[in-house]
Amino acid sequence: MNESDADYLSQGLTAAGFSAVPDLDQADLAILVTCSVRQNAEQKAYGRFRELKAWKRARPGRAIAITGCMANKEKDRLYERLPDLDYRFDMRQYEAFIQDLQGEYETDPAQTGGAMLQHGLTAYVPVIFGCNEVCSFCIVPFVRGTERSRPLTDVVEDVRRFALQGVREVTLLGQTVNSYRDPDTRAGLSDLLEAVGNVPGIWRVRFLTSHPRHVHDDLLLAIRDLPRVCEHLHLPFQSGDDAILKQMRRRYTTDEYRAIIAHARDLIPDLSVSTDVIVGYPGETEEQFQKTLALLEEIKFDVVHIQGFSPRPRTTAALHPDDVTPPEKKRRINILLDAQRRIAEDANRRWLGRTVEMLVERAEDSEVTGRTRQNRVIIGAAPLGAQTGTVRRVLVEQATAWQLRGQVLN
Repeated sequence: MNESDADYLSQGLTAAGFSAVPDLDQADLAILVTCSVRQNAEQKAYGRFRELKAWKRARPGRAIAITGCMANKEKDRLYERLPDLDYRFDMRQYEAFIQDLQGEYETDPAQTGGAMLQHGLTAYVPVIFGCNEVCSFCIVPFVRGTERSRPLTDVVEDVRRFALQGVREVTLLGQTVNSYRDPDTRAGLSDLLEAVGNVPGIWRVRFLTSHPRHVHDDLLLAIRDLPRVCEHLHLPFQSGDDAILKQMRRRYTTDEYRAIIAHARDLIPDLSVSTDVIVGYPGETEEQFQKTLALLEEIKFDVVHIQGFSPRPRTTAALHPDDVTPPEKKRRINILLDAQRRIAEDANRRWLGRTVEMLVERAEDSEVTGRTRQNRVIIGAAPLGAQTGTVRRVLVEQATAWQLRGQVLN
């Protein structure tokens, strides 16, 4: 989401007459797009700001702006804590911020021709902002607000513009993306996936992040039947213990989660499933952690993102003692990582001898790198070469926990 915010800021600033520069020393304005989902993300933002202070003071007229979740959480208190801060703004009103800058800097849009930011092969497109779930550990509803879906036509227009710039794969974004509803027609995510997949030049469509409560057959059938939608589902389970899930306010049980994954895999051949896990939630016992490990080994995810619990202000979980020590959280994380490494290697080995589709993201000499439709990294030997941005077939000959290797077919 932060990368998407940065893209939209760059697009808007360029259209307003600003020019992006490759080197910070050439810039007049630096914007930090921040996150506050975990404490270490905020610390990184403050560290980066300290680095920017020397840059600002080196030449008169330079300015620093902050936006994103941390800016929304701290609000104008940031000006007291960071005296060198010039602007703080909410990404929900980023267009008004750009308009104010345009007047202050007296930029001329004609100089840039309203040019659009150049992308690579992939782009992130936000389709729904905020979240209504109010999970006990999550600060997003407080800093991003409640759910607000963009009109389907606006999303499609963004994708169309990206496709004209050479983008071939788009990822539709939302904190709970499968809650998407067009404000006027009430069209859901499956309808949006179909509309985006029909944009000329777009070859792959993905979406992040789904909530188990909103996985229904219309979405699963869209993954199975729409040719541009990739066979990949990211579905966080967070904990393998029902008592912890209840405290987290996730509003599903482990059995319900198992049933969703089993149904999805029955419907969609070669579906890859990734997930998120939190360890060390307040009060989590060793027995409860072992249930998380058991669920991970049972479902056999393709990719798992694991984080130690981090108390966030204003959340319910922050009211409870953070009683799992950092060393213990690290131990539990490492246990899950070791198990997932074995699971991922077994999952990748199932592709040996099969032919997969690769979107070529990088081509160097006789070797190309890209991703499969299931979002696996794949490296292919291509004696005759293969251009970046093309789709090629690869015969898989080797597999590790992290990647596939094979021969690009003519």
